[in-house]
Amino acid sequence: MTQPRPQFQDVMHLARRQAPALLLFSLLANILLLASTVYMLQIYDRVLSSGSIDTLMWLTVAVIGAIAVYGLLEQARRMILGHISQWLDDQLSVPVIERAMEARLVGGNGVEAGLKDVSDLRGFVGGDGMLTFLDAPWTPVFLMFMWLLHPALGLVGIAGAILLFCGALANDFLTRHRGQEAAAGLRRNQAAAGQYIDGAETLRSLGMSEPALRRWGERQQSLMEIQAQLLGRTTTIGSLSRSLRLALQVAVLGLGAYFVLHGELTAGSMIAASILLSRALAPIERSIGAWRGLVTARTARRNLMRLFADTGSMQNACVKLPRPQGRLRLENLNYYAPGAPQALLNRVAFSVEAGETCGVIGSSGSGKTTLCRLIVGTLRPSLGHVRLDGAEVSSWPSDQLGMHIGYLPQQVELFPGTIAENIARLRDVDSGAVVAAAQLAGIHEMILRLPNGYQTEVGSRGARISRGQRQRIALARALFGDPALVVLDEPNTGLDGDGEMALFNVLRHLKEQGRTVILISHQTNLLRTADRVVLLQDGCISMFGTRDEVLGALAGQAKRIAVPASVRDKIAANVPAQLKAVE
Repeated sequence: MTQPRPQFQDVMHLARRQAPALLLFSLLANILLLASTVYMLQIYDRVLSSGSIDTLMWLTVAVIGAIAVYGLLEQARRMILGHISQWLDDQLSVPVIERAMEARLVGGNGVEAGLKDVSDLRGFVGGDGMLTFLDAPWTPVFLMFMWLLHPALGLVGIAGAILLFCGALANDFLTRHRGQEAAAGLRRNQAAAGQYIDGAETLRSLGMSEPALRRWGERQQSLMEIQAQLLGRTTTIGSLSRSLRLALQVAVLGLGAYFVLHGELTAGSMIAASILLSRALAPIERSIGAWRGLVTARTARRNLMRLFADTGSMQNACVKLPRPQGRLRLENLNYYAPGAPQALLNRVAFSVEAGETCGVIGSSGSGKTTLCRLIVGTLRPSLGHVRLDGAEVSSWPSDQLGMHIGYLPQQVELFPGTIAENIARLRDVDSGAVVAAAQLAGIHEMILRLPNGYQTEVGSRGARISRGQRQRIALARALFGDPALVVLDEPNTGLDGDGEMALFNVLRHLKEQGRTVILISHQTNLLRTADRVVLLQDGCISMFGTRDEVLGALAGQAKRIAVPASVRDKIAANVPAQLKAVE
């Protein structure tokens, strides 16, 4: 059985368990950075005054050893952070795609946004930004050593640290909100570019390419200008911070020389204080450049928490339900699209017994496709229930439910891979089941005539094969695995005469095998195998009954509407033959 996907909070908790080791290595690494300061202090105050070659040699060996250990600790820190970032990607990418697909079905941002958040979080954890913030807490240690050398030097260091920290806060205040807005705008513009590419055929055929690209370019230029302004502010604050740090080092050297001249400080202490100040202020200065990465990672973390909170894992069920017989029951079904005040479906209720074929008819916009998506579980009802053999469809794990449902959507999508892989629903190809589904859909011979047969690559979105072929391959995919419930939304779209004949054979075969079929169609001739028919109007059930009852009632309505009583006598006087034909 498929293991449940991890929750975001669980993943982050496991990642935080590495924090003690990172903090310990950071403490030791920063302490070892003091080795060069101590070395400089001893050279000036002891070696040069004593002239001892042995002292110089052992001090040098000790410092080189400390630097080597520091290098190992730094490598260990980077390796730990690199492994954590890779582990985060491994643990989050698939669950994020899973949940982003579910969120996309109800109007969310989709897969791209979720993966971008994972990438931002991974990049910050595995980059230099995390090291900067790990080093920042040890700044007080260096300032304390400066204070021990001389309180006045410590005050200069503290003042410099405060000024640089204020610079980092100012950078965050000036760039955070506009930066988040610009990043969100760039994501939307990137998504729009993808839509333009997908709709290139429509754009070019209708002469819409130039205005579409012009609008996209104007938005992109505006967003990039905002990004450039924010980068300019960050660069300016960073330049001022570097200048301030250099000025503080000069100040410490000058102040230290003053104390040396007055006998309050040694020359070695003066040099050591300058080095300590550089070590103390370096993490704060680097944090100005790394702050944007921190803000981005924090935003990504918030987005991922919201994504995991708003959507449930499709793999959370621990009990595997048995294969359904195909009894379908809709109970007081209501559905509102996100942000829409009016229901697309309103109080829809009917039931279909196992083995029955139910036709759904109605005008465009009556809610037929929405009903299909609710039945197969890709949408969740706003109110009411869709039950298959008594189990709620929307809460049934998709990998289990999908093997019992065949779905042919109105807009056919094929995915990168071979024809066989698409028919097999991207699972391991079972040749017998794939060929059986293709033969039932009437496309086995057509596939064999292709250059590579079942191993023919369909290309991106099935671009390498015709629309009719895509439709029939999708029909074979819906029939793969002998599902108990088959939902066909306008299955004859794009089919030629042979394709429609194959479709009739499929409907007859499903009827003979006792499979439950929901058939959406504008053409009543497809309903010859239907036991019941539902008529939808404006999202509500207008009629429900046997095929003969509903179609007979519709024929009577059409007859009355076609020849109004007020004009029948005039028509009869002029064209009696036509009237008889109508009647």
